[in-house]
Amino acid sequence: MKLGVGCKFCFSLPKGAVIGPLVVCGAVFDESDLPKLKELGVKDSKLLSPPQRERLRAGIEKLAKAIIIEKLQSWDIDISRGSGTDLNRLETLKFVSIVNRAFESLRVGKVVIDAPDPNLPKFRLMLASLIRRDSLEMVVEHHADLNHIECSAASIIAKTERDSDIENLKTKYGDFGAGYPSDPKCVEWLKNQLELGKLPDIVRHSWDTVAVLKDRKLQKSLEKFFGTG
Repeated sequence: MKLGVGCKFCFSLPKGAVIGPLVVCGAVFDESDLPKLKELGVKDSKLLSPPQRERLRAGIEKLAKAIIIEKLQSWDIDISRGSGTDLNRLETLKFVSIVNRAFESLRVGKVVIDAPDPNLPKFRLMLASLIRRDSLEMVVEHHADLNHIECSAASIIAKTERDSDIENLKTKYGDFGAGYPSDPKCVEWLKNQLELGKLPDIVRHSWDTVAVLKDRKLQKSLEKFFGTG
């Protein structure tokens, strides 16, 4: 059996979501079922619309021998980064946890991992030091979600899981868009929250986006105080 592990959010600090959880998913399939994923239309989640991903998720769940989801909430990320643990390390620990959980109940012979770290040799060494299973074949690549259908399936589950979490958060905190710094609605929401006096803990306070907005707010406050604005 093959385990595809994909992380579709927050590949690096500038590109990562500023609101909401990081979601990592592992999906286990028999080798013989991989062609069925292709027949369903499974492919990299970024190439699919939200309704397409939701439709495909049901088919993926029927074919999968196991689906394992792990999350890092915004406050967990902030605490870890504050103590010196970078995001790639956090993601790696989630990958390791998923692989170990899969081995608890299934005989997995091969793992395909979509690497979040731009330094592929470093990432492979880190994984090898943490996953010590001599019989396990590990394939670690950039863009594995594009080249390996089991990773595509995992990426679809991860994306739909995060989308669901985001929609639930919006019901409580208002519409902040997609939660990414590239989304003007998200940035405007962050600005409004800062004007109200406090960013909720669903925001990744350690992100550059937040630091820039805080600096701008402070600058405007100083200009107003000194009458230079």
